[in-house]
Amino acid sequence: MNTKWKMLTLAAMLSAGTTAATAADNGYISEYGEDAYFAETSEYIGGLYEDGANGNAAGTVSESDYVDEADSALNTVEPVAFVGDSQPSYEHEVYPQHEGYPQDFGSGVVMDTGSYAYASGQGGCSDGSCGPTYAESCRPARSMACETGHWLTLEALLWFPQVRSSVPLVSTSAAGTLPELDQGASVAYGGNDAFGGNLQAGFRVDGGFMLSDDFGVGGRFWMLGQDSDSFSQGGDGTNGSIGIPFYDTDLSTGAENAIRIAYADGIGAGDSDFTGSVSAKSSFSVYAAEAYGRLRLLGGNGYRSDFIGGFSHFNIEDDLSLSATTTQVEVGPGQGNRFSYFDSYTASNEFYGGQIGFLTTVGRGAWTLSALTKVHLGNMDQTLTNASSRTLPAPAGVQEGGIFSPSDQASISRDSFTFAPEANLKLAYRVRENIRFSVGYTFLMWNDVLMAGDNLNRSINSSYLVGDGAGVVQPPQRPAFQGLETDSLFVHGVDLGCVIQF
Repeated sequence: MNTKWKMLTLAAMLSAGTTAATAADNGYISEYGEDAYFAETSEYIGGLYEDGANGNAAGTVSESDYVDEADSALNTVEPVAFVGDSQPSYEHEVYPQHEGYPQDFGSGVVMDTGSYAYASGQGGCSDGSCGPTYAESCRPARSMACETGHWLTLEALLWFPQVRSSVPLVSTSAAGTLPELDQGASVAYGGNDAFGGNLQAGFRVDGGFMLSDDFGVGGRFWMLGQDSDSFSQGGDGTNGSIGIPFYDTDLSTGAENAIRIAYADGIGAGDSDFTGSVSAKSSFSVYAAEAYGRLRLLGGNGYRSDFIGGFSHFNIEDDLSLSATTTQVEVGPGQGNRFSYFDSYTASNEFYGGQIGFLTTVGRGAWTLSALTKVHLGNMDQTLTNASSRTLPAPAGVQEGGIFSPSDQASISRDSFTFAPEANLKLAYRVRENIRFSVGYTFLMWNDVLMAGDNLNRSINSSYLVGDGAGVVQPPQRPAFQGLETDSLFVHGVDLGCVIQF
């Protein structure tokens, strides 16, 4: 009798395995969509392992009951190919059998089919439960993930923001030489590709849930740490000259000039020696918030492609400041005159718009590879704020406007239509039923971004900076406002994450 029972069970297993493989290869689709391993029906469950089946006493099951009704149920099962990352939370009694976890079907009887376990789940077992439901279990190894409708992704971002530029802000040269760019001085801070480009750490959180087999909603938030650069130097000129270079439009033909911060000509009496200090700082920050929906478009055995659509918000801020103080120390006219300059510029970019794209995922065993490509389209609200001033010797006193910006450029705004393509490639490995570790790469670019360094004008007249011989600022005052300048900006880098599904 024991041998007969084993042979019949083996025959039922082989029959079920052949049917499932054929259905998967043919891409069978049930009425409940491609996500389901089995059509959601109770036809193959009714009566299976019920108490008193085939006339047995309540709470007892005969060997023939197991064989006959199991064979009948297996022939009724409608297997289909699994598709995608999501699936319905089955409250029915058919679910994958995990390796090493045979199921107890009551009365101390354990049945392990090797691939699937069958149980009534509604009082068919002695304790009223036959173990976890489908929603509490995972699919076999060919499943891409053990998802049950909810997901949460936590990622550490190691990204590089694009380098940023400005006009030359500080120049240095050897002692006794003028800190002017046409006199051999070098740019100590500022200039082309002067700021940023450093590795910045950040984080990204992405979570959501499926409303049906085909449609889900989610949200995402990410931000980078502040990317900053700074410079500070001072002296009396004996160890080197320090200046703030500019192009002087007061000169008859125009020429390079510089505000002397630290300089000593070594000649003696005159009006050339200055002592002072200068400091400058640039900082960049960005964060994003998104809400989206995902709709399944395509699917097959071990892959899924979703359409992504939703709302996007980005905040990009670039700050640049320059502070300098210098005092004339050489005996002569103007000895003791003190000049102070403070330039502070903030470029703010607020993006509000939509996003469309595609998320494609393929899986094999415990590995999952996903590719996200989308574009953000919308309005970029851009504002350049100037909180700068100059303090000159009397009678000029405190003046509005910094070195590189006019006094009427306190705050200027504009709107710009902007698009931002984004791409993300991610490889994940499942280490537990509902946990995966991932590594990926992200690239994101905005085509129109306002940056502080791009909006400084170094064409300046000397009178604007130091006043005339009587300490009065004479018109025309330059620099002049030439309109807001924008350019593209990108960030990119590595993502290290953990995906939790529940």
